[in-house]
Amino acid sequence: MLVRDSLAAVLRVARRTRDLKAEDFSGGIDPTHVNNLENGKVSVTLETLESVATVLDVRAISLLVLAASLREKVSPTDLLAEVKKELRAFSSPEILADLASQIENDQLVPRPSGAQVSQEKLAAVRACKSSGMTQRETVAKLGLPASTVQRYWHKK
Repeated sequence: MLVRDSLAAVLRVARRTRDLKAEDFSGGIDPTHVNNLENGKVSVTLETLESVATVLDVRAISLLVLAASLREKVSPTDLLAEVKKELRAFSSPEILADLASQIENDQLVPRPSGAQVSQEKLAAVRACKSSGMTQRETVAKLGLPASTVQRYWHKK
Protein backbone atom coordinates (compact mmCIF):
# COMPACT_ATOMS: atom_id res chain seq x y z
CA MET A 1 0.00 0.00 0.00
CA LEU A 2 1.29 3.44 -0.89
CA VAL A 3 1.89 5.90 1.96
CA ARG A 4 -0.36 8.46 0.33
CA ASP A 5 -3.19 5.90 0.06
CA SER A 6 -3.11 5.06 3.76
CA LEU A 7 -2.99 8.77 4.60
CA ALA A 8 -5.86 9.39 2.16
CA ALA A 9 -7.99 6.85 4.02
CA VAL A 10 -7.14 8.44 7.38
CA LEU A 11 -7.98 11.93 6.10
CA ARG A 12 -11.35 10.75 4.75
CA VAL A 13 -12.32 9.11 8.01
CA ALA A 14 -11.01 11.95 10.18
CA ARG A 15 -12.91 14.54 8.14
CA ARG A 16 -16.12 12.49 8.34
CA THR A 17 -15.61 11.88 12.06
CA ARG A 18 -15.37 15.64 12.59
CA ASP A 19 -18.45 16.10 10.34
CA LEU A 20 -16.52 18.41 8.00
CA LYS A 21 -16.77 18.97 4.27
CA ALA A 22 -13.84 19.65 1.95
CA GLU A 23 -15.05 23.25 1.77
CA ASP A 24 -14.45 23.61 5.51
CA PHE A 25 -10.70 23.48 4.77
CA SER A 26 -10.83 26.46 2.41
CA GLY A 27 -9.23 28.81 4.93
CA GLY A 28 -5.92 26.98 4.59
CA ILE A 29 -6.27 24.48 1.75
CA ASP A 30 -8.15 24.49 -1.52
CA PRO A 31 -11.11 22.06 -1.30
CA THR A 32 -10.02 20.47 -4.61
CA HIS A 33 -6.64 19.72 -3.04
CA VAL A 34 -8.38 18.13 -0.05
CA ASN A 35 -10.32 15.89 -2.45
CA ASN A 36 -7.11 15.00 -4.30
CA LEU A 37 -5.42 14.14 -0.99
CA GLU A 38 -8.37 11.98 0.06
CA ASN A 39 -8.28 10.13 -3.26
CA GLY A 40 -4.55 9.46 -3.09
CA LYS A 41 -3.95 11.48 -6.25
CA VAL A 42 -1.29 13.71 -4.68
CA SER A 43 1.26 13.46 -1.92
CA VAL A 44 1.07 15.80 1.04
CA THR A 45 3.71 18.29 2.13
CA LEU A 46 4.43 18.75 5.81
CA GLU A 47 2.98 22.26 5.65
CA THR A 48 -0.25 20.98 4.10
CA LEU A 49 -0.44 18.15 6.64
CA GLU A 50 -0.10 20.69 9.44
CA SER A 51 -2.92 22.78 7.91
CA VAL A 52 -5.18 19.74 7.57
CA ALA A 53 -4.41 18.67 11.13
CA THR A 54 -5.26 22.14 12.42
CA VAL A 55 -8.67 22.06 10.76
CA LEU A 56 -9.25 18.53 12.09
CA ASP A 57 -8.11 19.67 15.55
CA VAL A 58 -5.47 16.93 15.87
CA ARG A 59 -1.70 16.84 15.67
CA ALA A 60 -0.15 15.99 12.32
CA ILE A 61 1.76 13.17 14.00
CA SER A 62 -1.55 11.56 14.99
CA LEU A 63 -2.59 11.43 11.34
CA LEU A 64 0.77 9.93 10.42
CA VAL A 65 0.53 7.30 13.17
CA LEU A 66 -2.93 6.29 12.00
CA ALA A 67 -1.75 6.10 8.38
CA ALA A 68 1.32 4.03 9.31
CA SER A 69 -0.71 1.68 11.49
CA LEU A 70 -3.15 1.12 8.62
CA ARG A 71 -0.32 0.48 6.17
CA GLU A 72 1.58 -1.81 8.55
CA LYS A 73 -1.60 -3.56 9.73
CA VAL A 74 -0.88 -2.96 13.42
CA SER A 75 -2.87 -1.08 16.00
CA PRO A 76 -1.93 2.55 16.60
CA THR A 77 -1.12 1.63 20.22
CA ASP A 78 1.30 -1.12 19.15
CA LEU A 79 2.88 1.19 16.58
CA LEU A 80 3.36 3.90 19.20
CA ALA A 81 5.05 1.38 21.50
CA GLU A 82 7.54 0.63 18.70
CA VAL A 83 8.03 4.34 18.03
CA LYS A 84 8.69 4.90 21.73
CA LYS A 85 11.47 2.30 21.59
CA GLU A 86 12.94 3.96 18.48
CA LEU A 87 12.86 7.38 20.13
CA ARG A 88 14.92 6.13 23.06
CA ALA A 89 17.90 5.98 20.68
CA PHE A 90 17.54 9.76 20.24
CA SER A 91 16.87 10.63 23.87
CA SER A 92 20.35 11.01 25.31
CA PRO A 93 21.15 14.48 26.61
CA GLU A 94 23.90 14.82 23.99
CA ILE A 95 21.56 14.07 21.07
CA LEU A 96 18.79 16.26 22.47
CA ALA A 97 21.30 19.12 22.84
CA ASP A 98 22.51 18.53 19.27
CA LEU A 99 18.90 18.61 18.04
CA ALA A 100 18.26 21.85 19.91
CA SER A 101 21.43 23.38 18.45
CA GLN A 102 20.03 22.95 14.94
CA ILE A 103 17.44 25.70 15.54
CA GLU A 104 18.19 29.31 16.43
CA ASN A 105 15.49 31.96 16.76
CA ASP A 106 12.94 29.47 15.39
CA GLN A 107 15.01 29.04 12.22
CA LEU A 108 17.04 26.08 10.97
CA VAL A 109 20.76 26.77 11.34
CA PRO A 110 22.25 26.66 7.83
CA ARG A 111 25.00 24.22 7.02
CA PRO A 112 27.26 24.02 4.00
CA SER A 113 25.84 22.03 1.12
CA GLY A 114 27.64 19.13 -0.49
CA ALA A 115 29.57 16.27 1.01
CA GLN A 116 30.88 17.00 4.47
CA VAL A 117 34.57 16.38 5.05
CA SER A 118 35.44 13.79 7.65
CA GLN A 119 38.64 15.05 9.25
CA GLU A 120 39.48 11.51 10.33
CA LYS A 121 39.17 10.12 6.78
CA LEU A 122 40.98 13.13 5.32
CA ALA A 123 43.90 12.56 7.69
CA ALA A 124 44.01 8.86 6.78
CA VAL A 125 44.03 9.62 3.03
CA ARG A 126 46.74 12.25 3.50
CA ALA A 127 48.84 9.79 5.49
CA CYS A 128 48.58 7.22 2.70
CA LYS A 129 49.44 9.84 0.09
CA SER A 130 52.47 11.10 2.03
CA SER A 131 53.71 7.54 2.45
CA GLY A 132 53.79 7.17 -1.34
CA MET A 133 50.72 5.00 -1.80
CA THR A 134 48.57 5.36 -4.92
CA GLN A 135 44.91 6.27 -4.79
CA ARG A 136 43.99 2.68 -5.69
CA GLU A 137 46.13 1.33 -2.85
CA THR A 138 44.55 3.89 -0.51
CA VAL A 139 41.05 2.74 -1.51
CA ALA A 140 42.00 -0.87 -0.77
CA LYS A 141 43.70 -0.06 2.53
CA LEU A 142 41.05 2.28 3.94
CA GLY A 143 37.96 0.66 2.42
CA LEU A 144 36.70 4.04 1.22
CA PRO A 145 34.94 4.68 -2.09
CA ALA A 146 37.31 5.71 -4.87
CA SER A 147 35.39 8.97 -5.29
CA THR A 148 35.99 9.87 -1.63
CA VAL A 149 39.68 9.07 -1.84
CA GLN A 150 40.00 11.12 -5.03
CA ARG A 151 38.17 14.10 -3.48
CA TYR A 152 40.33 13.98 -0.33
CA TRP A 153 43.50 13.30 -2.33
CA HIS A 154 43.26 16.70 -4.03
CA LYS A 155 41.93 18.63 -1.03
CA LYS A 156 44.16 21.45 0.11
